[in-house]
Amino acid sequence: MPTTAGRVRIRPETLVRELDRLIAEVAGSVDRAIDRPHPSPESLHQLHREMRRLRHALAIWEDVLPDRQRQMIQPLARRLKRLARMIGRVRDRDVVLALLEGPSLPSPERADAPRVARLRARLRDDARTGRELVRVFLRSERDGHLFEGLRESLELPPRRRLRSDLQRVLDEEQERRHERVRTAHKDARHRPSSTRLHRLRIRVRQLRHLTEVRTRIDGKSLGRIPSTVRRLQRELGRLHDLDVVLAELDPELGGTAWARALRSERRAVRDSVRKAIRTERWPDLPLVAPAPDRPPATARLAS
Repeated sequence: MPTTAGRVRIRPETLVRELDRLIAEVAGSVDRAIDRPHPSPESLHQLHREMRRLRHALAIWEDVLPDRQRQMIQPLARRLKRLARMIGRVRDRDVVLALLEGPSLPSPERADAPRVARLRARLRDDARTGRELVRVFLRSERDGHLFEGLRESLELPPRRRLRSDLQRVLDEEQERRHERVRTAHKDARHRPSSTRLHRLRIRVRQLRHLTEVRTRIDGKSLGRIPSTVRRLQRELGRLHDLDVVLAELDPELGGTAWARALRSERRAVRDSVRKAIRTERWPDLPLVAPAPDRPPATARLAS
């Protein structure tokens, strides 16, 4: 329903429907992961992505609720975040194994091959143990009615002034995330440490996820992330993968020629990322118009 200014209202019910869909999607994937003795890397990766989308949409719902109701939903959000982190750790190990068994990493010299084989065997054991723990916690949270609690939270009443329109909440969250991207880019450009580069990647991903949620809620595309940023995201992902591989190396591999080759490749990728950040013009990212300033509290009460 159009407002007096011609802006289309977004009713909270649209967010509720999207959250209901995301909860059902995650709950179904959790059931499938529990039913399989050894969930595949692809299925855990998909579950991890679904949980990220649900957490982003849930964060918007928290902003829509009054403070008292928000406190009721926060423990559920923390439980979901804990699960996502556990799955993320298993996912990182899967990535390392895939890299070690694929063609994209430098091949170990003959003398180093037995040590690399022992590393792969240890990581496969760790991955198997990690999967067993994940399935235990997934079953525990499912039986602990996590998803029923999330569904029940959708029945909580929004703040009075947002019961007919949540456009402002979406605009303000979009602006906040966009500002975090700008700050992360500025910090990485000033001093491009691994931590700051990784933070920039995460901030861009968070903005992208919000854009996806908004597109499903209001049906309005905010535009694609520019190709230069997508390319940078891929390089930052590669840099993160190499960081994870090197962090998993056993002590006996630390001084080998193979480990030196890995560190050399990581330096090359990091140098390429640093050069791109410092020399390429940072493009505009998809962003709605900034939310209008809030009227003073006295004006809101008078209205």
